[in-house]
Amino acid sequence: MRQALLFIILLILLLVSVALQDLLPAIPIAQSRIQLLPIVFCFAMLALPLLPALYFALITALVQGLLVLQIQAGHSELGLTLPIVFFVSWAIVLQMSSEATHGMRWELHAAGCALVILTLLGGEFLVLCMKRGGFPLDVNIGLQILIPALAAPFIAPTLYFGLRGLVPFTPDAGPVASQPSFNR
Repeated sequence: MRQALLFIILLILLLVSVALQDLLPAIPIAQSRIQLLPIVFCFAMLALPLLPALYFALITALVQGLLVLQIQAGHSELGLTLPIVFFVSWAIVLQMSSEATHGMRWELHAAGCALVILTLLGGEFLVLCMKRGGFPLDVNIGLQILIPALAAPFIAPTLYFGLRGLVPFTPDAGPVASQPSFNR
């Protein structure tokens, strides 16, 4: 019951984050936009079990894909395939990271948010460069990719500590093996 409630709350937060990130003012340096959708995505990947996390990744990919959908000369520049592959891949990586660290950790959430935003914006830039031809990388574009990724670890703990109480604790697999004793 708690996981279903968490899933519904995260779906609502996903839609609210999309609306809110467009209403927030740009960061003054290079007019960068704060990315909230990947922060909610990373929290969901760390908090939900594997199958609900994959469903959430597909929903996130659909929302993100529709956000960046642009039609040029009758063809879409960024379709839905790349966001689906991107978010499902990150879902698997974050699920494995959560398993490796034995549950949710705020440090993992903050670092995951930064990496997801960096690869999301950098990947979108590279795909658009390949489709349009050319590689117009300058300092301003680099800052627009880097600054939201650097801002995410400062925003992510707010969501993490606000929703941490809804995440069910997993019972330990058993007693931890005691440290070897070298006393005789």
